[in-house]
Amino acid sequence: MDSKQILIPFWKVQSIGNDFVLIHWSDFLERVTNENGDAEALVREFAIQACDRKFGIGSDGLLTLQIAEGTLAVRMFNPDGTEDFCGNGLRCAAQHAFNEGWVTESFNMVHRGQLVPTSIADGKVSTVIGVADYTPEKVPHKNGELFNQTVWSGMDSGMPLSLFGSALTTGSTHVVIPTFALPDDDGFRSISSKIEVDPLFPERTSVIWSHELEPMKLEIRIWERGVGETQGCGTGSSAAATDYLRRKSQGGTVEVINPGGTVYVTMRAWNAPIMLQGVAVSVYSGHFRFRTPVTVVKDIG
Repeated sequence: MDSKQILIPFWKVQSIGNDFVLIHWSDFLERVTNENGDAEALVREFAIQACDRKFGIGSDGLLTLQIAEGTLAVRMFNPDGTEDFCGNGLRCAAQHAFNEGWVTESFNMVHRGQLVPTSIADGKVSTVIGVADYTPEKVPHKNGELFNQTVWSGMDSGMPLSLFGSALTTGSTHVVIPTFALPDDDGFRSISSKIEVDPLFPERTSVIWSHELEPMKLEIRIWERGVGETQGCGTGSSAAATDYLRRKSQGGTVEVINPGGTVYVTMRAWNAPIMLQGVAVSVYSGHFRFRTPVTVVKDIG
């Protein structure tokens, strides 16, 4: 079947520099299908095209939203079409739904099968994203629990290197590496890209380099699986804060400075539910020409 171009309405949104293309799921289904009605394959292809920074809109991911009985269903796809859990994406989705009048100041979202209590006040979005988990099967990785021990050994610039840190999931898989200083560009890109695809992590992993500026205040640098370096990561900020609090055997609010902005991560204890708070902004909106062999259900002309 020849390729067709279908206009899909979208919004460009961002939180602490983590940017997304956002679409309404009903808009997408209304406008495109294929011979097999395979909406799943189509939305992954849409993510690949729309997130492309050279030939598409450009973003760190695609968000799809739909509302049913007061609950907002959110999905996030990486630029390679894989699906993942996303803390910053949740805040962007929540703020958009609030702006659209779909929800009030307090509501629930569902993301990757998880219920996410959400509130909006004073220009900030707060989400409770569940409890961090170091269980190897949940992270996942092929080893015993990795907490404050060697998480990667390999070669970099011709030299052997071992890194200490932790592997955990806060809805998405992360390796957290505490450091006395964040790595330079070459080291960050070279080592992070190797850790992402290490066979120890069968579903790949994001890599969070974390530096304590002062008590309860961290700065991080983020390598996101399926994306590369990003300006912000909500689940990564949560992972860095969780690991920090676990090493201190305490709870509290940790200020986490991402390259693109700051979020606040609050837990009664490191193994308690995580509340993530930050801002989300709508940048612009438009229509994207989705190029795929499809049968047109309805175009918007």
